[in-house]
Amino acid sequence: MNYIIYGINRVARDFLYIFDNLSIKYLTDNEISSHTQWGFDVYELQHALKDNCYDKIIVCDFEKGEKIKELQSLGLKYGKDYVLEEDFFIQLDDFSLPGNKPIAVWGTGNMAHKLMEDATDFMPDIFIDSNKSSEVFYERKVYFPDEIQLKDYYIVIAIAKSAEVRNVLENNHLKEYEDFCSFHTILGRPSEMLRKTIFDDKYYELECHTMLNHLEILNSGASRCCCTTFVAQDLDNILSKQSSDVWRSNLHKIMCLSIENRTYSFCDKNMCPLFVDKSSRKKAEKKSIDWDYKNMSDTPEVLALGYDPSCNLACTTCRKSTYFVQGNDKKTVDAITSLIKAEYLEKCKFLILAGDGEVFASPAYKAIYEDPKCNPEYIRLLTNGILFTPRNWAAFKANKTSKIMMTVSIDAATAESYEQIRCNGNFEVLKKNMVFASKLRKKGELSYLRFNFVVQKKNYLEMASFVKWGEKLGVDEIFFTKILNWGTYSKEEFAEISMMQEDEVTPKPELIEVLNDPIIKNSTIVDLGTIQYMHKLDEVNIVENYYKWELEKRGGKLFQ
Repeated sequence: MNYIIYGINRVARDFLYIFDNLSIKYLTDNEISSHTQWGFDVYELQHALKDNCYDKIIVCDFEKGEKIKELQSLGLKYGKDYVLEEDFFIQLDDFSLPGNKPIAVWGTGNMAHKLMEDATDFMPDIFIDSNKSSEVFYERKVYFPDEIQLKDYYIVIAIAKSAEVRNVLENNHLKEYEDFCSFHTILGRPSEMLRKTIFDDKYYELECHTMLNHLEILNSGASRCCCTTFVAQDLDNILSKQSSDVWRSNLHKIMCLSIENRTYSFCDKNMCPLFVDKSSRKKAEKKSIDWDYKNMSDTPEVLALGYDPSCNLACTTCRKSTYFVQGNDKKTVDAITSLIKAEYLEKCKFLILAGDGEVFASPAYKAIYEDPKCNPEYIRLLTNGILFTPRNWAAFKANKTSKIMMTVSIDAATAESYEQIRCNGNFEVLKKNMVFASKLRKKGELSYLRFNFVVQKKNYLEMASFVKWGEKLGVDEIFFTKILNWGTYSKEEFAEISMMQEDEVTPKPELIEVLNDPIIKNSTIVDLGTIQYMHKLDEVNIVENYYKWELEKRGGKLFQ
């Protein structure tokens, strides 16, 4: 079927980006300023109405009332002669909830709240919670898992760390998508996602292309196309679909649209440093689209791995005790490792590991970095530093020509605080290892060295000392971030330990006092990361990949 587009505006531009397989003959509008736009011919509406080269008109606009009235006044009928851009959205969905089973949501915490608040036309029949604290949630009864027959329900998992629940369901012979799914699947239906960004009437004077080239592989095989702190929406699970299908999915394309149209509809503006001091503008301030929309790379060029939570420490910010995967969890981690080695590793240019767990404590990550195919142009090593010994460094670096950059998560400047926050850690061992890392940086074996510090009540008074320690060792950057609640704390506990006020943007007065310390305020290596208050504004409007930009802010030119 042949179409013409009625409307030369951002909605039309977005529509053409997503539905690039339609046969579009040309564009039209009541008034035109050019005879070509985005590679298409352009004609006035009166000309188009006399033409017979198309079958239907597609109306595209934020407010379509006047356009529809115009067509109807000329005798054109909806459905027969013209359709709306949103009529096509449902074609993008490859998933719908089954109609032959009642729906159960597993979880009654933050993720379940998000599901219930954000999902359109969604109401489960019951809730399930292994640690239920109430009998009713959103006017539905809450059950323990053993109080019901799981096979009798279609289950939506709505908890942050879902591996254990997935194992329970799989042990009951239930299959993902067929018998259960993640709440991200519900919230991430392409039709709903496209509706959110295509009709988002704000935009930012920022050009970030991270989602076009970036893939994160996470717990249980989940994936995302940007930092998990900045973007909550998952792509498909890599264990459920081929790598090409994950990467070139409708959902990923819509996520890419949200950065190319510069709405950044799915980005957390309060977390991502790129949005510091950048306010949105309404579409009316800039009616024309005078920039090109770029397409995603053929395969992920930047691959960030964080799928094995195995760790030698039990940091209070993320877990109650040390944890190493075993049983079914280990089988899942091993399956992900095999898949990464077979389908993802050789094609990536920049490898980041590991965003979850400790790279030198994980057999899975070791299998990645010791694989002969693991020799990308660039590697960013994320570690807690306790196992960063000469022996482990030699094993990591063996047979690689990669430029290697390292970030060490520390969170303290004294042994007392360090060993309270990073349980099972040894500050003297860490200091010795950081002297070794400093020597590697000075010799050029490490191309970049950064120390991370998550600010909370137990350590904020040590921030200045931490800066001085980093400067003494010659690190490239000291990176401070505000503490986040990954489900480790109750709401009341988190309010007590966080150094941010209730809005999560403004620091508490005692932290403001510390931030004004000249040692912090005047240091050239300090970055306040997600603490946007007093954040030093980075004069940048073009970012090809956030992680590359982040490293080059203090590390100089690292990437070609």
